[in-house]
Amino acid sequence: MDVKTIILGFLSYGEMSGYDIKQAFTNSIGFFYDASFGAIYPALRKLEEEGYVTKQEIIQSGKPNKILYRVTDQGRESFRQEIQTPILPPVLRSDMLVKMFFGKSRTNEEQKDLLEGCIELQRDMLQQSKVNFKKLELNFDEYQRFCWEYTIHHLETTISFLEQKMSSLLKQPAYSASV
Repeated sequence: MDVKTIILGFLSYGEMSGYDIKQAFTNSIGFFYDASFGAIYPALRKLEEEGYVTKQEIIQSGKPNKILYRVTDQGRESFRQEIQTPILPPVLRSDMLVKMFFGKSRTNEEQKDLLEGCIELQRDMLQQSKVNFKKLELNFDEYQRFCWEYTIHHLETTISFLEQKMSSLLKQPAYSASV
């Protein structure tokens, strides 16, 4: 699913500014799909050109004007059609896994630091996800709750897997500069 479609989904809940949309990405689906302002604003312009959203400028005293976007009936229909399309296989991009893949290029100490850093990062992400879940859960429908529980389960499983594999990975031969 592309950024434009997800924006239409967020706007189906009500008017939002570009900043609000960014916050919606980060605070609701950011674990499995995030978007930068550099992706959001061009998508909003394109959606407006296509007639899928309208915008209204709100004059604010002492600060920049606020632009609120609203989904049109045409945009709502486009969103409904897009979410009916077949699910695509996930695209997994993981800095952690790429670094693990090339683990033999590291010394034992460097590999230990990497593994410990990976576990620490996953624990931090898990803790933040649990905090956000508790903060937001009263507003979730069952599908949104499912996504958050999936995220938490995924992080817990990743931590467990890393802890389980750490000792065997650290027994692997270390990088040698003389080779």
